[in-house]
Amino acid sequence: MIWMALIALVFLLLLWWGLRHYGRQGALIAGMVGTLVVGGAAYLYWALGAYEMAESTAALNALPEREQAYVVAQAAQDEFLARNREPTQDVINLFQLALELDPNQVTALGSLGIIAFESQDYGQAITLWSRMLGQLPQESEQANAISMGIARATQRLEEREAAKAALPAAEITVELSLSSGLPASMEDATVFVFAREVGGAPRPVAARRIAATELPLTLTLSSADALMGGRLYQGLQVEVQARMTVGDASGTTGDWFSESRILTLAAENAADLMISPPTL
Repeated sequence: MIWMALIALVFLLLLWWGLRHYGRQGALIAGMVGTLVVGGAAYLYWALGAYEMAESTAALNALPEREQAYVVAQAAQDEFLARNREPTQDVINLFQLALELDPNQVTALGSLGIIAFESQDYGQAITLWSRMLGQLPQESEQANAISMGIARATQRLEEREAAKAALPAAEITVELSLSSGLPASMEDATVFVFAREVGGAPRPVAARRIAATELPLTLTLSSADALMGGRLYQGLQVEVQARMTVGDASGTTGDWFSESRILTLAAENAADLMISPPTL
């Protein structure tokens, strides 16, 4: 702001001097000189700002990783609080960067736990706050506050899981086919059919595996195919997709895929999946 005021004052003085001594011609000359002054000052301001930023970055990189993590986490927390705890992706990225530098950085763990809790990702909040709690002195005020937060998140998670358990079960009928004949290179391949919760964890809610030689085939996904305590229930929104691979469920190069289908589950649901080779 001071730079801008000084530049404006210089420009006005030049214009007044030109008008007083040389009339319109003087005003033109004063305007040209003033433009040069403004341009030069702006360049100097930009250059100084870039220099200071470079110096700050160099100073940050010179610190040990744990201290770097502290500085990054504090900067992210300041921005987080300045926005009334409305997280932007840039703020989240800074907190995650702090954890990459120091997995036990308490400010980042605590703040990301708050963000997870307020977005109703209670499992993630419990995970982050539990990690944070392990870094705090026992019976300290901060440790007690985090313990209360973990208890609240646990209660909310249990209430939500109980509400889900009360919902009627659902099944998905899947029609599987190939877009072309099965090549010899894929005769020993396995087909995995996945149902993932939209907006949920990347791991599938339910999955089935069959031999590629069984195609075409109609199969039914139900809670009997659920993984790690998952469940298919009415109202759940899932993405259904099939992969044919000569590797395991994580896949490998050259896998065949079907298009994905998004379903909001009712009592009965259907998905038609055609598996195709990768495009070159």
